[in-house]
Amino acid sequence: MKFKNFILSTLITLGCAPLIANEIHYPDGEQPIERHIRHPLTVQLPRSSLTPEDKKTEAMALYLKLLREDEHNIWAPFQLAAALAETGQTELAERYLQISADRGLWYYYSLLEERAFSNLQHSDVYHSILAETRTRHQQYATQFEGKFFYTTPNTATPTEGWPVIVYLHPYGKAATISPEEQQLFTRAGIVFIAINGTEMLAEESFRWSNLDEKKTHQVISRALKELATKYKLNQHQIYLSAHGQGALHAANLLAKYPKTYAGALLASPLGELPPARQSLAKNKRVLITSYDPKNAPQLSLVEHFTKLFNEKNQVKAEHIALDDSSTHSWQEHYYQSLSWVVGKALLISQSEIESGSQHSFSNVLALTSEH
Repeated sequence: MKFKNFILSTLITLGCAPLIANEIHYPDGEQPIERHIRHPLTVQLPRSSLTPEDKKTEAMALYLKLLREDEHNIWAPFQLAAALAETGQTELAERYLQISADRGLWYYYSLLEERAFSNLQHSDVYHSILAETRTRHQQYATQFEGKFFYTTPNTATPTEGWPVIVYLHPYGKAATISPEEQQLFTRAGIVFIAINGTEMLAEESFRWSNLDEKKTHQVISRALKELATKYKLNQHQIYLSAHGQGALHAANLLAKYPKTYAGALLASPLGELPPARQSLAKNKRVLITSYDPKNAPQLSLVEHFTKLFNEKNQVKAEHIALDDSSTHSWQEHYYQSLSWVVGKALLISQSEIESGSQHSFSNVLALTSEH
């Protein structure tokens, strides 16, 4: 107890440096508005009218409290270690990082990419913990990385097979299929697949590679191959629907693998992956949307991919100004956009749109062929 009180006093005296190290390094513009999943990475920090220095001290006190009260908490000692490392207290930082490791730290990417630990790059303790964390990450995360979920139609199988929509989520999210999506695509005659990113950051939090899109293509191909053993899929109608970092990957996939993908809905592409500079895509439908007129990186990628695909494909680029409280208008636009990409008309009545804002599409109409 005396030792922990001494640490707290030391941190207060030093001003504690930054509030905390970033929990996840988000690409510019992809910081999440909110998260509904509670896990160590989403512990809410104190919010008040206190000065930044007071908030730093308050945050450190919170993590010390969590450290004492929850002997299984991995993230509290990790954050303490990061704050200490940033103030140059490397020996103390190593102690708290070791506590996190002893409790089962497996957040490999957070440890590897945390800038605060740059002071520990030459530390044997740090590299030992990094190796242990990587091993734990591989043992735990492999079962979730690239995992896919799907819903299938409940109508007669077409002669040519079912069209498919593959959804790639934004940075820090996970693959999910809402009840509305399940009902919509089931009745629409479309196989809908949602896939977890290839790199797991934390519970219910994934990203796609910042190096290339090869793994993304591999996990999509694996999902399609597995489902093809159970259902008849139309291999000429595999469409991509993606958001944020997922949209950046989807755009590159369409440009480089045109024989696999028939078209794409790219919503707010963002991320650190280098965008494709050449495109092999021809006769595809590509709809690119942006939602934030002040997000320069997003607008730059929208402009880039619009030009890239425009020459030999049908391309639409739109900016959608949506009220944050207007959930149903976002859903309506999303389904309309998908309708254009897959070449089908989505018919949703006003009452269904309104019920959709309350998270219940009880009578969603099917997609009908557009001739």
